[in-house]
Amino acid sequence: MPRHPIRLAVTIVAAGALLTACTTLPGRGGTPMLTATPQATWTAPGGIDLTDPDQYAAALEDGVNAARVQIGLDPLEHEPCLQPVAVERAAALVGAPELTHAPLPPVRKQCPGGLVAENLSRGVDPPQIVVQAWIDSPTHLENLASGELRRGAIGCVADGGTATRPRLVCSHLFLD
Repeated sequence: MPRHPIRLAVTIVAAGALLTACTTLPGRGGTPMLTATPQATWTAPGGIDLTDPDQYAAALEDGVNAARVQIGLDPLEHEPCLQPVAVERAAALVGAPELTHAPLPPVRKQCPGGLVAENLSRGVDPPQIVVQAWIDSPTHLENLASGELRRGAIGCVADGGTATRPRLVCSHLFLD
């Protein structure tokens, strides 16, 4: 499978999708001490239509939770309040040349919480490739591996590509 460049907010280039990460609120505890970088050993189960944005988002959530368990954290609790907010944030990025975070305080107003964070991605790769790219990026891993962030939801929307291999833009929102 051909690799596609990933451009991050910190200009890291790897395989997979365009990614960016953002967190708001000072005084954050940060990433637990990791003895080794986790690997996305999880694979999306067969039978999931990965061209369907909702099924793709659910597969990404499963992969993120598998990575969290691998490093000794509880899986994120799926937060239904965040789901439509994540879809809205992803939809706002359709066609944008760069992935840029909208301000995060409005998320807190819509879905109560103190700490809010977001990881973004855009690409055509399987979910395990996106999860691994988030793991390989220090800013994305900080959100994914934060023990303070306990709830989350991912929303994805089509952003070009083909009918059999759509390019999806996804917003993964986290709350404490």
